[in-house]
Amino acid sequence: MAMKGFLAATYHVIRKDIVAELRTRQLTTTATVFGLLVVLTFAFSFVKTFADPRIVGRGALWIAFVFAGTVGVSETMAVEDENDALTGLLLAPVDRSAVYIGKVLSTTMFVLAVDLVTLGAAVVLLGYPIAATMVLPLVGVLAVAAFGFSAVGVVVATLTVRSGLGQLAIPILLVPLVVPVLLSGVELTAALASGAPTGGWLRVLAAYAGILFLAGLATFEFVVEE
Repeated sequence: MAMKGFLAATYHVIRKDIVAELRTRQLTTTATVFGLLVVLTFAFSFVKTFADPRIVGRGALWIAFVFAGTVGVSETMAVEDENDALTGLLLAPVDRSAVYIGKVLSTTMFVLAVDLVTLGAAVVLLGYPIAATMVLPLVGVLAVAAFGFSAVGVVVATLTVRSGLGQLAIPILLVPLVVPVLLSGVELTAALASGAPTGGWLRVLAAYAGILFLAGLATFEFVVEE
């Protein structure tokens, strides 16, 4: 019964975030525009520099992933900060780990959606070649990366909101923590394109994403304390 209540609380947090985003589209719109600007910058600056469009494409994809994801995490917690909504959410009679998991999963969905739009822009604007057999594995890599990114991003963004550091502190604290996610993503994208083995880097990405999630699960309750 306790597990049923935990899952119900997690579901309601996810549903709340999705409904709020569908009404305003603030998070996905802002992050998507930011990701597209990164791709456009690469298109105008580097597309003629490299003979292999795969180099430019994966570079633009993962740089846009980090920056657009940072914007997305900042926006999702900024929404919770308005009218002290985060405090109201924490006052609900549910386990705070359910709140954390719900926020991580909803943020993962938003970040992944922005990543897919960015990927499409890289294909169209940069001529980034993607074989049909590469699509599903690449989406899987993006999903795992988005999960790891969101796992630490929710904690960092919550910390800045609760401490009053402001949104400008989020990229300073967040980006160094997600460097292994970025490195693994770049290497996996290159391996998928060339047909090289992906097992090693996939294990690194999955393990690091899992570590970030468990660390966030262990520290979230302390972060939200006054």
